[in-house]
Amino acid sequence: MDQSGPGVRRGQPRDRRAQPLHRIDRHADRKTFDALITAYKAHPAYGGLADLTKRDYDRHLKAIADAWGSEPVAALTSVAAQEAIDLRSGTPSGARYFRAVLSKLLSFGGARGYCTSNVARITEKVEHEVEPHKPWSDKAFEAFFEHARPGLHLPVYSALYTGQRSVDVVTMLRPAPGANAIELIARKTGAEVFVPIHSEYREILTRTHIEHPALHLREDGAPWTLAAYRTAWQREITSKTSKGGPAQVSAAKATAMKTLRDGAFVFHGLRKNAVNMLLEAGNTEAEVSAIVEMSEQMVRHYSRDVNKRRLAINGMRKLEECWKETRANLFGPGVA
Repeated sequence: MDQSGPGVRRGQPRDRRAQPLHRIDRHADRKTFDALITAYKAHPAYGGLADLTKRDYDRHLKAIADAWGSEPVAALTSVAAQEAIDLRSGTPSGARYFRAVLSKLLSFGGARGYCTSNVARITEKVEHEVEPHKPWSDKAFEAFFEHARPGLHLPVYSALYTGQRSVDVVTMLRPAPGANAIELIARKTGAEVFVPIHSEYREILTRTHIEHPALHLREDGAPWTLAAYRTAWQREITSKTSKGGPAQVSAAKATAMKTLRDGAFVFHGLRKNAVNMLLEAGNTEAEVSAIVEMSEQMVRHYSRDVNKRRLAINGMRKLEECWKETRANLFGPGVA
């Protein structure tokens, strides 16, 4: 005979509420942020990310673990999530990325029983207008190539003629003799990139050729690492020594480096130069996207100034074509 009493099914405790809390919630104890992050990192959703994206995700996942690691995911409120986002409001891009990673993590956890809702979705979106870096001016190129240390030069040419990101440019392998293209795997997106070699870039590669697998070398012949190149770049542009003190440079070089600093000309701006050159040559957004490994939407964003120039040139050409009639209408016939 069933002695369980009314409302209790056979095989279940008479009163589940009477059990010790640690026994009732022993499964829930594993539904913490630490456990969720571990599960997420073991899943293809994380494993399939590009290396650079993983690096950025890891930074924010660590921040999430530091804040709530031992706490149940289901206990997070939208208020607590918003407070964490607001703490990062001093750097809008960082706050926006943190919110995105948190939302991605909660969505992953929601489908696996860690939580019943994604509280990050109802937090305020971080307003942050991403403006592309400035393309380099003729004066900036002149200042750089005349005064910057020679070991920094070739990566600048490579960035200009391939349109790739610094993380892919600095570590490029030297193309084989007679190769028609630079081929690589973009570290940010994991996509295969095929960039035909421009004739002038080929001349530069030939002129600077050294028998080494790496394309970009320091003055001592050792290959640049990304970190070392960025450090050397920063010291050169700021005219600082390795210890952070002022470097002894000529007045002309100091002026040239100040031109680059004041104009906010940075390495990534060369990518916009490449996009602009391709667009001004009449390439479609899809063609530019294929070369520089950038979304067509971002190419379109970069192209705003180029399109304005095109419109201005076309407008003035049309005025020139009908100027005789326009001039007569404006000033009257026979007016000199």
